[in-house]
Amino acid sequence: MKQTDPKKIQHLYSRAAFGISLHELHQKKGHDLEHLVNELFAQSETYAPIDIITTDELEAMKAVDKKDLTQEEKKKRNEERRRSMEELNLGWMERLWTHPARLRERMTFFWHGHFACRLDAPWDMQDLNNIHRKYALGSFRDLLMAVSKSPAMLQFLNNQQNRKMHPNENFAREVMELFTLGRGNYTENDIKEAARAFTGWGFDPSNKSFVFREKAHDEGDKTVFGKTGAFKGEDIIDALLDKKETAVYISRKIYRFFVNDEVDVQRVGEMADVFYNSHYDIGGLMKYVFSSDWFYDSRNIGAKIKSPVDLIVGIHRLVPVTYENKEGLLVLQRALGQALFYPPNVSGWAGGKNWIDSSSLMYRLKTPSILLNYGIIEVEPKEDMLDDKGKQMMEHKMEEMAKQQGKGPVLSKIKSQPDWDAILKSISHKMTQEELISAVLLPEKLSPALLSNIPALTDSNHKEFILELLSAPEYQMG
Repeated sequence: MKQTDPKKIQHLYSRAAFGISLHELHQKKGHDLEHLVNELFAQSETYAPIDIITTDELEAMKAVDKKDLTQEEKKKRNEERRRSMEELNLGWMERLWTHPARLRERMTFFWHGHFACRLDAPWDMQDLNNIHRKYALGSFRDLLMAVSKSPAMLQFLNNQQNRKMHPNENFAREVMELFTLGRGNYTENDIKEAARAFTGWGFDPSNKSFVFREKAHDEGDKTVFGKTGAFKGEDIIDALLDKKETAVYISRKIYRFFVNDEVDVQRVGEMADVFYNSHYDIGGLMKYVFSSDWFYDSRNIGAKIKSPVDLIVGIHRLVPVTYENKEGLLVLQRALGQALFYPPNVSGWAGGKNWIDSSSLMYRLKTPSILLNYGIIEVEPKEDMLDDKGKQMMEHKMEEMAKQQGKGPVLSKIKSQPDWDAILKSISHKMTQEELISAVLLPEKLSPALLSNIPALTDSNHKEFILELLSAPEYQMG
């Protein structure tokens, strides 16, 4: 049987599934790419929600009106919310490297950045995350509608306060600029009129369900994209999807996330045609991308700087790790500049070269040792990724760690247990040094400095050799 080029398999799993283990890479060589793509989709066919924040916790958070709480009770309540948000972060992070529906989780991660939202509301954030997960490979219309009607987004973009005579334009602006059309494809008047159409959209705090408040809705005629009518919010969303620019905008973001930061306009145009003509079938678009010859062009392999989450989860794909102290992962995420559920703003994470600066590069190169070699993190979070609540949360975490340590600078030790046997068993004694390097590092062209400085592979130094590869600058590319 003809073997599939391992580099193409690595590339597919890097972009669609956060990476691949050496054992699985060896197994997959006997299958063609079409089979592997179909297998990824089959594994992700079933939707399984994340349920870290339970209904009991939700009821406890709603039970008492904030106005009736003392300052001490408010402080305790905020502490409970903070801890719940941390549990949600760590729970999803672990799910990213353990759950079998790898493509669905990968797409959930993509939509998490596209529909960026940041609230100190654990249940609402989990609900939004499950919306991303449920529709991750389904209809973009269904996804957009569900996101727009979610308690999290209605709060974050102030549509709960959007009512006739006093329209709030925040949601209408962001749904056009960031979620669908992109800048330059609408006018300020389109935003103002669309905001009127979304008046009355809100949610019931008692059960977290969407409600349309008819008395708060502006029933008058609105003119949006040159058409006039007594539009409601659903009409605006349909109007946004009718415009081909939405298909182009989403396709461009998907291309940059899954293919290359350097956009090929022709390929994006082809993707937009597939997306628009399928009535916005996300799964169909992704299968088209992963099945296209151009996706596997050498210019696209190892061409993207890994996001911090990609970096952390990819290491776990290669070397399974369990933890005694997961909280260090929170500090590591912040040090690297990307913490799940804490996007820097409504635009999400910029990505690309923005992941790298003088401080984050040092932490990125140390990350493999921190995770796999009982490393210690001593960090200050990147200021530009923290809003006031984020800074307070981080300061609290640092203070908490300092109290536990009782001396010196704040240090966070990752109490991890790497399963080195899992990867060492996958390395055949016949595997050459070049084959092992190629299996761990995705870029096809490696720097002469790496090749000259790396120690020779022996029967006794596989662990150290792999750790050296993971700590190389080339591992930052995926």
